[in-house]
Amino acid sequence: MHIPSLKRIKEVELVAVCDIYGDVAKGVATKYGIEKYYTDYREMFEKEELDGIINTTWPAAHAEVTIEAAKAGINVFVEKPMAVTVEECKEMIKACKENGVRLMVGFMKRFDPGLAWVKGEIDRGELGEVFAVNSWYCDCKIHMKYVRAFISEFIRPSVSSPSTPKPLIDRHLNKLLTHGIHHADLLRWIGGEVKSVTSHYSETPDRNYISTSILEFESGATGYFQLCGAISGDWDEGLVVYGSKGTVRAKIRFPYFKWRSEVTIFKEDLGGYISRLFPFRDMYLAELEHFVQCIIHNKEPLPNGYDGLKAQELIYAIYRSAKEGRKITLS
Repeated sequence: MHIPSLKRIKEVELVAVCDIYGDVAKGVATKYGIEKYYTDYREMFEKEELDGIINTTWPAAHAEVTIEAAKAGINVFVEKPMAVTVEECKEMIKACKENGVRLMVGFMKRFDPGLAWVKGEIDRGELGEVFAVNSWYCDCKIHMKYVRAFISEFIRPSVSSPSTPKPLIDRHLNKLLTHGIHHADLLRWIGGEVKSVTSHYSETPDRNYISTSILEFESGATGYFQLCGAISGDWDEGLVVYGSKGTVRAKIRFPYFKWRSEVTIFKEDLGGYISRLFPFRDMYLAELEHFVQCIIHNKEPLPNGYDGLKAQELIYAIYRSAKEGRKITLS
């Protein structure tokens, strides 16, 4: 999805693509009219004059590639999750700071026009004092069937075969890092820094899962986050904010469908609930446009490496709380 988006940005020239599988790298380069392709990113960094890279390797390689890019003086956009561990996130931030390059993390939901409006309402004080921020991300069986069909159709057998190395982390942490990380960022972006978290995790016999967390923000507000997979129903994702002056509820759409953002607002002076639709915005395109403009104008991107680190810390706190059966306080 990133290459088609980059092709739409007039200031961008795509000069090379890299993949450990040569035929994949060549195929992508041919399809999108990219002149050069590599199987070794270090060789690409050495031979090409790059202003930035889009790091979409698997999470276990995010830190290594980002750090090497920073040493080569290259700005980095890294997909979520920022890395596998909190320590890797810190090393990435350190390398980018020491080498004077920008680091942006792919939390594209910040570029949803409905969620951006909610953030603006809070910052403008329109909701008064915020005392609760709740969010949920519930995947559906229909979507999972689509994903499995997509994988079997497009992923080579050598990549998806049983001989593929097992994940470095367990199932719960993997789900939190791959899906929950978006809401770890949103909860912090909307509600502020998180002080503590208490969580519970369970699985059904058919390996459906549910992770439920209660959060306490440093502001004194509370929060609720639920992550679950393969529900019998439609994709259900959203966020609600309760304030002393009003309430807003945002419905977060499945990102691959071009649906308009929808926010429901309640304020006493409005006399009830009002729904507001926002024009469709391609969040994947918007985040990359932001990254490019930050490079051109020498600005700090948002979300940056620090945002990625704080989301990672929250995810690990959620994971530890469920595993250890106790409240976890964040530093």
